Amino acid sequence: MNDDRHAMLFNGPVEVGLRALMVLREAAPEAYAVDRLVVLDYLLVHSDDLPDGPAGLHPRTPHRAGELLARRGAIQAGLALYRSRGLVLEMVSPSGIRYAASEAAAAFLDSLATPYCALLRDRAAWLHDVLGRASDQELQQLVEANLTEWGAEYTLESVLWGSDYGDQGEARHE
Repeated sequence: MNDDRHAMLFNGPVEVGLRALMVLREAAPEAYAVDRLVVLDYLLVHSDDLPDGPAGLHPRTPHRAGELLARRGAIQAGLALYRSRGLVLEMVSPSGIRYAASEAAAAFLDSLATPYCALLRDRAAWLHDVLGRASDQELQQLVEANLTEWGAEYTLESVLWGSDYGDQGEARHE
């Protein structure tokens, strides 16, 4: 098997989009910007990076905070895939592009019965309970305060926040 194809199974549009869909379903009817989904996706699989968080679903590798930079494109591709299947809605507002779970998302997610999907569902519910009311600024502060502990070898300097929002430099969820 081609190694590139194998790698796409685990962090390609299907899996990353599924994780984003689970986060969006928990947040429904709220819609989130890609920047927020990047952070929430990271914390979904590295839930043990938060105090009192459940065991992480992915290993605690060195420099894993670098995953925050690599996730954006994968999340965008995953959202496009699930949007093309009617499971994700894209909304344009004055504050930018937002994504939400469609009405069909719940039935689709309920049909998935693998142990990994059950763990993702549990983590998404936990994450929503812990950070669902956090502002994007609070999420940004959480990331910045923990980059060293999460194994970053560089600083993010607004890489995650503000790219879809012109000069404002701050993403907001609605």
